[in-house]
Amino acid sequence: MAFKTKLAEHEIQLGTRQYRIYPEGEQIAWIWQLFGANRFVWNQFVAAFEARYEANPELKFPKIGVLKSWLPLMRKEYEWLKRVNSTSLQFTVERFSDDMWAFLTKKQVKQGKPRFKSRKYYCQTATIKNVKYQTKTGAQAQIAVLSPHHLRIGKKNGITLRTSSLHNLRNVRIQKAVISYRQDLDRYYISFSVVKDKRQLAQYQVKSKKTGKAVGIDVGLGKEWLVTSDGKRFGVPDTFKLEKAMLKRQSHCDRNRTAIEKRAARFNHEHEEKIDKHDYANWQKLRKTKSKYQLKIRNIRYDYLQKVTTELVKGYDVIAIEDLKVKNLLGNHKLAHNIANASWGMFRRLLAYKCEWYGKKLIVVKPQYTSRICSECGKKNPRFAHMKTRDWIAIREWYCPYCHAHHDRDVNASKNILARAVGLGSKISKIQAGAQPC
Repeated sequence: MAFKTKLAEHEIQLGTRQYRIYPEGEQIAWIWQLFGANRFVWNQFVAAFEARYEANPELKFPKIGVLKSWLPLMRKEYEWLKRVNSTSLQFTVERFSDDMWAFLTKKQVKQGKPRFKSRKYYCQTATIKNVKYQTKTGAQAQIAVLSPHHLRIGKKNGITLRTSSLHNLRNVRIQKAVISYRQDLDRYYISFSVVKDKRQLAQYQVKSKKTGKAVGIDVGLGKEWLVTSDGKRFGVPDTFKLEKAMLKRQSHCDRNRTAIEKRAARFNHEHEEKIDKHDYANWQKLRKTKSKYQLKIRNIRYDYLQKVTTELVKGYDVIAIEDLKVKNLLGNHKLAHNIANASWGMFRRLLAYKCEWYGKKLIVVKPQYTSRICSECGKKNPRFAHMKTRDWIAIREWYCPYCHAHHDRDVNASKNILARAVGLGSKISKIQAGAQPC
């Protein structure tokens, strides 16, 4: 299996932290040598096993220990691999083993056979484990934070990098670091997988105030992106101008892609030297501009999600949400773009880990008929039974035909979600068989 450090009983996984890095000169050369070595080792293993199974398809796939034993032989044959961090090459072998086992056992339906990697791919990555090594002064880690804007990676032949603010790495333990380069943005990033001591979180939870409140949350599309059971409404961040500019660049890319590909094909036909569309400076400039707009939009949405989830977790002790299957909902091609932009999955993930941090409770309930059941009498409105989706989505307010209560669609749904979460779901889901609308 790939690198999975066993956590101590007093530790908790905190996910990842991503920062931008600013390498220069020899640092860039060191990073690209790391990318090249990992790509070379990966391609060597892919080629070896393609030849192996073509000759004898019935051979069993070796275990990870056998695969790792081949690394010293490769480093002996290719001397330049010795100048690269060994833990990074080990992680590449472990990931190759995981991908091959997933492909052979068919654990994932869409898991294909590992393919060769190209240096022209828009995103290059390399992972370094934060294992300790012995020095004259004692044990030291592969990754060390030197100051709020500087960190050291590797042993004696490692590098010191200038980064964005590292204040979030205080009082945490770094498991591994992933260095990446985005060609479309021309930027370098580093992501850390970190864990924290549970005892520190417990002290923080004691300090956090208990409100004694519970809330149900209904998520939607459009201006009213999130509605709570007590009537609070959260809209979506205004990224209309950025999206318009991004779509303009996207359409420009689409119009010029075919022309550039034809121009490259004509050049390749007339010359021995081969090129492709990525060799054109104007094409690279256009892709970079489009990607920067996409990055701005993503950062605005992510920042907004962080602020909203923090406000909810600090304001309520119990939070109830729907168990939405976002992947299935994306099958609706008319709403797929809006659903993807709503970031429901990210919203749930942020709520989950923040509730754990603050000692709050997150309850997930079934989403069936939360908008169609009256939160006052608990009966389902028969008017909506045979409506088409587009007609049902257009209805924002309705009256209950049984108790004549007036409902805002989203507030009513959030109340039903809260009722199901606190144990009143049985009352709401029951519909009296003999009841007739007034």
